[in-house]
Amino acid sequence: MRFDRFGGPEVLTEADLPDPVAGPGETLAEVEAAGVNFGDIKQIAGEQTAGPYASKGRPPRIPGLEVVGRTTGGQRVLGYVPQGGYAAKTVVADRDLVAIPEPVSAGEALALLIQGLTA
Repeated sequence: MRFDRFGGPEVLTEADLPDPVAGPGETLAEVEAAGVNFGDIKQIAGEQTAGPYASKGRPPRIPGLEVVGRTTGGQRVLGYVPQGGYAAKTVVADRDLVAIPEPVSAGEALALLIQGLTA
């Protein structure tokens, strides 16, 4: 999902884009689930210009701050991303990535990251 202009949920559209490429210190993850957070809504609306949910540029963009996914090696992971979580694949900085056990559901893992740290 991406947005080409700021607004509400109606600006989100499906897009077929090339897979991102991980650089040094990064991991490519196939996204199983993405969190939907206050920060995502603010970024899509274009309302946040500073602070922890600061918009990282102008549209077009792929929103999404947190994901559960699998690395190319098959490891299940939870990761924080400044953008790109609403994609089929995303790149996560290794420092923002943790392995999660198979029995932990995607929803449980996502609840631990942004929402858990906020609590």
